[in-house]
Amino acid sequence: MHHFPLVRRDAAHADQPLVGWRANVGDHVALDLAGPAPSAARTLVVLSWNAWIGRGDIVRVVERIRGGEYATAGFPGDAPLVALIQEAYRADESVPARSNGLMARDFSRRGGHEHDIVAVARKLALNLRYAPSMRNGLARSDRGNAILASLPLDDAVATELPFSMQRRVVVSATAAVGGTLVRLHSAHFDPRGPGARDLFGFAGRLRQAHELIRILHAGGGEPHLLGADLNLARQRAEPAFRALRDAGFVTGVPAQPIAWKHTYHRMPRLLLDWILLAAPAGVERFEVRRIDEDPRDDGPFVFGSDHHPLIARIDFHA
Repeated sequence: MHHFPLVRRDAAHADQPLVGWRANVGDHVALDLAGPAPSAARTLVVLSWNAWIGRGDIVRVVERIRGGEYATAGFPGDAPLVALIQEAYRADESVPARSNGLMARDFSRRGGHEHDIVAVARKLALNLRYAPSMRNGLARSDRGNAILASLPLDDAVATELPFSMQRRVVVSATAAVGGTLVRLHSAHFDPRGPGARDLFGFAGRLRQAHELIRILHAGGGEPHLLGADLNLARQRAEPAFRALRDAGFVTGVPAQPIAWKHTYHRMPRLLLDWILLAAPAGVERFEVRRIDEDPRDDGPFVFGSDHHPLIARIDFHA
């Protein structure tokens, strides 16, 4: 197990709360567990999912994908796989024993049934890059964003987003699909703002989107793949989404009528989760679908989470 760097935001007064939130979480995790990647592969299958602080059964969903359950829909089980996970759960001794009080509400303690992201990576034999965003209440655990992959992950970095309501950290890494380098990002925006001036969080999410765009522009021109819970209260009409679209991100979602209107499974049902691709000039195919546990979209949860997973297929030029 090894670590990877954090790009911190300490300069602006508005970002000073990040110092305390940062001190209340554990270490980054980097594990290389997957075997060698196929050099001739041109198709990448992508899972993006808010796993609801460890409740979502990532192993079950990935095993369904690998087992070919979605192959007839165009998502082959034997293609290289990347999973971009939000609200990944981790508990270990790197999390401080005592909380300093800067933390999210503790929704995680369910009698030891959380799916720890490190255990998930080991179970699936996938490479892992995980960075915590915030502590789970008083419990000695944290939650954050993660990248799981059957491909080698290089140049991993965690980047703090501008502070709004809670600490948010983007995890990024580079993978090679055949001869194409792809920059991967797993992100989660704030659902609300810190007070009445930005109660619904529009301004905070716009600042966070602009930081993501800065990360994109700092790259070397390779395609950028973003899996994110963007928490868009106004969905496609929100300024943060328009900023990402204007920066070159496309959705890969089929033309209307779309088969799904929401990804957040509880009320109010909203379209919060996205797989977005920027600089797709070298891409032959980019397609995104929602995964349902129940074909009628019934039941209290979806594979244990309150969000639907999304699955994507990307075909790169030879």
